[in-house]
Amino acid sequence: MFTFIAELLKQRLRMSKIIQSHNLKRLIKCIFCIVIVSIFYINKSYSQDYRNPKAYIKDFGKNELYVKESLMEYSTSIIDASPDTRIQVTLERIYKKLESLQVNLLTNDKGINGDTELRDDFLKLNSKTITLLKNKSLKLNDYQVQSALDYVDIFKNFAYKEMEIAEYYKAILEYENSKRDFGLKFNIIIRFFNKKNVFEYDAYQNLIFYKLNVLDDKLMELMKAKNIADVSRCMDYINQISKESLVKTELYKNDYTDTSLNDANIELISFYTKQNETLLPLYNDYIQTSENFQKKKTIFIESNDAIAIEEYNSEVRKYNKSKNAFFDALYEIQIKKRDMVNRWYITNSDFLRHNIEFENLYEKFTSDD
Repeated sequence: MFTFIAELLKQRLRMSKIIQSHNLKRLIKCIFCIVIVSIFYINKSYSQDYRNPKAYIKDFGKNELYVKESLMEYSTSIIDASPDTRIQVTLERIYKKLESLQVNLLTNDKGINGDTELRDDFLKLNSKTITLLKNKSLKLNDYQVQSALDYVDIFKNFAYKEMEIAEYYKAILEYENSKRDFGLKFNIIIRFFNKKNVFEYDAYQNLIFYKLNVLDDKLMELMKAKNIADVSRCMDYINQISKESLVKTELYKNDYTDTSLNDANIELISFYTKQNETLLPLYNDYIQTSENFQKKKTIFIESNDAIAIEEYNSEVRKYNKSKNAFFDALYEIQIKKRDMVNRWYITNSDFLRHNIEFENLYEKFTSDD
């Protein structure tokens, strides 16, 4: 503002060849008054001194939309499988936006007639949003890191994420109750919800996807170690999570008219169940045949018996047949899995896009009925 005013002053001086000193003083005094009035107006606008409760509550719709857009921005970075560095940059930008909102409300929002209860409840919710993003409870794409952990830590991580998500959306409902109470207090009909919102629903659906992919990533690594007991144990855990997840998809199926994401998870669960049923017998046969072959190979080398060549060649054929059957099936499954995971990401992204309205929701925050 001051730069602009200074430029106007320079132009005024250039246009006038001769200017009387008393005119210059009058001009400066006039500009000074304008600046003072402008500063007062800006401070007044940021102080959020509302004329009535309805104007106050409508502005809270803007604050909610601000948080909602931040969650969407973060969710999109995860959904699009952005590199960790880009996700971290996105997170830091969101932190600053939400923390700036926090400071602004604390500094300038004086409530309505001194009543700051709604503001304080919103600050609590916003603080929880910042904490949830910072502790990465919503980070659901670190499959490799998590799959390297012991099962105790893997399941502890699953439980922690589920608890944090539940606690956060419980806080959202508490804030919705605060809005309702505000409306009752000031005789305003406020639009609010008392069920899962789209982000909560999406978070739980993402958690199903996350659990299965962490355990599947562990399974693929265990297969390289050629230990039947370890592979079988991991498959048991995948089957356990699959059964639990099917129960959850049954509970979620009526939450939204758009069932695309729920259906995608049901398809995913079915895929991993069939994968285990297909691969386990082939893997067991491959490992057993491999062990037998190594024994025969050792005996053949040590005996150097020409008569045993045919028996050795027979073991080679058995081993190759078993190995090819397993790896051919694994390769086909991995191709299908990659396609399914890619389609799941697209479905998830489309679900969020179609079920979140990015209009000016604060304009419909209250009802005149």
